[in-house]
Amino acid sequence: MNKVTLNKIPADVAITVSEDGMILPDSLKESINTYWNSLLEKCRPFQRGDVFSIKEMTETEKELRVTLQRTDFAHFIYGKHFDLPDEFKCRVIVANALILTRDNHFVLGQMNSRTANPGRVQFIAGGIDGSDVKENTVDIMGCLFRETSEEVGLDLNDQNLVLNIEPRYVVHWGNIALIYLIKMNIDSAEFLAHYEQFETSLRDRKETPEFSSIQLLPAEPESISRFFEQDERPRVDFLGDVLKWEMKSRSLL
Repeated sequence: MNKVTLNKIPADVAITVSEDGMILPDSLKESINTYWNSLLEKCRPFQRGDVFSIKEMTETEKELRVTLQRTDFAHFIYGKHFDLPDEFKCRVIVANALILTRDNHFVLGQMNSRTANPGRVQFIAGGIDGSDVKENTVDIMGCLFRETSEEVGLDLNDQNLVLNIEPRYVVHWGNIALIYLIKMNIDSAEFLAHYEQFETSLRDRKETPEFSSIQLLPAEPESISRFFEQDERPRVDFLGDVLKWEMKSRSLL
């Protein structure tokens, strides 16, 4: 498990993409291609699209500046399973929705078996793709909105569903996660009903949902502690840290 550190998201966040793509040695590219072909032979349903790796980053209390460079998903998935020198690691930024229902339940999802992280419990989240990049500038909120729509069918612009969105944490855990608190205008039962309708619509279109299940976790310390003591499923490294920080923040309000 990677070491996790958290800071508050500063008011000024700017993420850009370098014109130069990430350059890898020929020997590494050959290893990546060999591994990628082995995944395809096992019928893993992956697409070799663009991935944006962190090239440079500066962070203060007032601002966050990140420069990314293009690589691809084959490099990313290879780096999840094989150790790479620091200069060739694929380190990404992931936008995370910390969803809180009106009756105070956090919404988590368990990744399905055909994803890059099968069985993992995590927030609704996803990395930057090409549609989030406009003239070399990354629309990180656009990434958050897109991923939330794609994964749970939630339109963050819908004021009937969403009360407000608050930037919360920058999480360092090998990669970078930006955490945004999404306060819902619906309770946990209504959220599940909304998700079930969305999941049915995916299956009607012969599409596989990204999550195999949704977990509703009461936003109170005893339930959170019990979850981490008793639930043996794999989970994203920073899940516990974020929930504990969020509960601490709520207790100070």
